[in-house]
Amino acid sequence: MKTHGSDPDFERGRRGWFLGEGAAYRLSFLGLLLAFTALTFAVTSSGTPSDLARRPRVLTTLLTVTGPFTGAIARNGQSCCLEASTRLAIWLAPALAVALVARLTLAGRGGVAGAMGVALWALGWFVWLAGGIVSFGHAFG
Repeated sequence: MKTHGSDPDFERGRRGWFLGEGAAYRLSFLGLLLAFTALTFAVTSSGTPSDLARRPRVLTTLLTVTGPFTGAIARNGQSCCLEASTRLAIWLAPALAVALVARLTLAGRGGVAGAMGVALWALGWFVWLAGGIVSFGHAFG
């Protein structure tokens, strides 16, 4: 009969959110998302009172993860903003693709390969989320 002390599945489940193989990936993504969500809220909360009344600040902030499309969301999907966001996304999507491939291929490996996987994951998401801040240049410019 197995006891909890000798059951590897039980031990793996006890590691929790901040420990284990995927913790570096989860925490780096959540840290970046939190930082860019705060930046998005700050950007969409600035301007004249009439600008603020027409701007979907909460929706834009909640959809920060859409990266370069954040600017188009902030302008209620205006065609010129959506076109600018799409052009920007075409340039930034490869960075996000590299992040996802790194997560799938390098996760769980130790040493340099594991560290490179986390670094590529974080860099890819950073580039994608920074595209949202860049897209505000067109949306509010």
